[in-house]
Amino acid sequence: MIIAYRAANIADAHLVRQMLEAEGIPAFIQGEYLQGAVGELPANTEILVRVSDDRYDDARAVVAEWESGEPVVFDDDEDGEDATAAATAPTAKRSAIRYFLLFVAIVVGGSVAMMLLQRLAEG
Repeated sequence: MIIAYRAANIADAHLVRQMLEAEGIPAFIQGEYLQGAVGELPANTEILVRVSDDRYDDARAVVAEWESGEPVVFDDDEDGEDATAAATAPTAKRSAIRYFLLFVAIVVGGSVAMMLLQRLAEG
C-alpha cells in the first residue's frame, strides 16, 4: 500500500477515505488510533491515507481535485445576496453534510467500539 494523502487530522483522513471509497478506490487510514496517545508514542503521530499500489494514480486524481477546490467565501452585499456565495452554496451544503455524516460515523463507531471493549472486559 502506498500513501495517497497525509492528513492534518483524523476527520480530514476519514473525509478523504470516504471520497476515495465513493469512487470505488479502497483506502486504509494508518495512524488514526495513535493520534494523541501517551507514553512511548509521540503525541503528533502522522495520519496517512493509503491505497493499493495499482490504484494510486486514481486516488491521487481524486485527492488533487479535492485539494484544488475553492474555499467558500460568503460576502453579504446590501441586498443580502452575493452571486459568488449563491453559486457556491450547493457545494458548501454538500461539504456541511459530508462533515456532519463524518461526525455521526465517528460517534457511532466510537460508541460501538466502547461497547465491544466493555463486553470484552466483562468476560
